[in-house]
Amino acid sequence: MDYFQTEIKQWSDWQAVVTNSAVFEPLIRQIYSSEHEPFKTPVAVTTDFCATFAVGPTQIAIFPPAVVAVTTRDRYQTERFSLTRLARLQLAAPRLCHAGFIFDAYQFYYVIYQPLTGVTLTEFKATAEPLAKATLGQQLGTALLKLNTAVPQFNQVDQTKVDQRATWQPLGTTFAAERAQFLAQHSVQGDQFVHGALTGETIVVTADQVGFCHFQTAHVGPRQTELVPLLLAAAYQEPDLIAGLKKGLARPDLATDLLIGLLWRTDGPSWIRQVMGRETGITLPQLQAQLAIIINGKAGAEG
Repeated sequence: MDYFQTEIKQWSDWQAVVTNSAVFEPLIRQIYSSEHEPFKTPVAVTTDFCATFAVGPTQIAIFPPAVVAVTTRDRYQTERFSLTRLARLQLAAPRLCHAGFIFDAYQFYYVIYQPLTGVTLTEFKATAEPLAKATLGQQLGTALLKLNTAVPQFNQVDQTKVDQRATWQPLGTTFAAERAQFLAQHSVQGDQFVHGALTGETIVVTADQVGFCHFQTAHVGPRQTELVPLLLAAAYQEPDLIAGLKKGLARPDLATDLLIGLLWRTDGPSWIRQVMGRETGITLPQLQAQLAIIINGKAGAEG
């Protein structure tokens, strides 16, 4: 008899039960028994892909069956690799306890980990003083110098092919050509670890350092792409945080790094439209000027 009794034929079937602890409890109980971990009643934790539950001091993320999510094995491999790597680098992240799969009604991949204890960056920003924000920004920059370093290919995702899906021409009649010319003049190292979604919710402020979580869409690519959600969402309109980040990264021209990141990301066009506040009629020099304002406070400022 299967531990998981719900039929999953399409993605909506998975979404309908992803936070239902009663549906997953028999499966989780069996997994914890096989891993010799103490079991407690699971409590749902909302995430955007996995069925995630708190079980006592640990959490388990159960990946959807491949029949409704073709990326599930890549996401599992990526999360497992990332948590193992960050532990080796002594960077704060959830502590991986177990990773594997169980054959049941479907083949379910899972990871069991101890989550980070702290507050999200979003929560931290709401109450922190300017000096605390600057200090945290510097810690974050220092951590990124260790995080965004060269790695072997750790999943089956060819990020080069993914990045080529972006369409630049609709941004402006000259934008695609300007982008090509700019990137030809600014080489990047394409074998670096990139979390890819560092936001106010995936950066966690612990008692003594800054940490990272939710690595399922991490990939190999240019480190500059990491800056896009970080600077345009997590640290947006936070000058003290950005000043500390610049100091920690020791990068004299963060605005140019951000531009490079935008021009390499698949979702670059949507970020650019957000930055510029319009859909089209955008040129690269206009974008450069706007990024300088965001990062340095005024167009053309050094820093």
